[in-house]
Amino acid sequence: MLNHKYTTINRVLENVIRDTGFSEEIDFAEALEWAYRAMELIGAPQIYIEKVTDGNKELGHSNPVEILDYKGEIPCDVHQIIQIREYYNRTSLREANTQFIYSTNVNNIINNDDLSYRINDGYIFTNFKEGTLEIAYYGFPLDDAGYPAIPDDERYLKAVESYITERIARRLWLQDKLTTDKYRALEQDWLFYVKSAKSRAQMPTIDGMESLKNQIVRLIDKPYNHSNQFETLGARERLRITNFNRIL
Repeated sequence: MLNHKYTTINRVLENVIRDTGFSEEIDFAEALEWAYRAMELIGAPQIYIEKVTDGNKELGHSNPVEILDYKGEIPCDVHQIIQIREYYNRTSLREANTQFIYSTNVNNIINNDDLSYRINDGYIFTNFKEGTLEIAYYGFPLDDAGYPAIPDDERYLKAVESYITERIARRLWLQDKLTTDKYRALEQDWLFYVKSAKSRAQMPTIDGMESLKNQIVRLIDKPYNHSNQFETLGARERLRITNFNRIL
């Protein structure tokens, strides 16, 4: 479970220098790339910033995506799409199964209850010609300078630190400036902390476990939650039994 607070790459590099003595070996641009790669390798979606294209500038949200001629441009900071709905009538879109959604030979007869899309090369392609979309997505966290922001959690910081250390050590090892035993020790640190950070990020809160429990402990399935954007998926089931006849 993360606290959803972030810190800068400078804090990580300070830890690397203090713990390893590497200073001249550190290149800031390379460290940024390695920090980004470490977060990708950890692979926990909980570290990313949840955003919606609803035009809320105070939260840094982009404007709703306009669809013109079956095509619209998605925000440049999209890391992973969560869900998409039509902005005005709040109809959920599903991911299209057909590859012909890109074709200009389109079907003009569209069921308004079956809106679909596909993402390709920074654009969204839909089965309707014009419209406005609200996209919920994960965005990569950035600090005020535009550099990758690191989750302010000790295990996560240690994972990013150990990956940068391992990358530097591997270069020195390939140049015969570091023994194999020392490199393997630093490599094992990274392999341990990457799993530790991912487990930490994926640990649900008590409130999250309550929603998960409500999804599982049910008598009646709810297979159509996608249509209301899963708003009530984690709500407690309430059964009302009326006109109950007891059989003796």
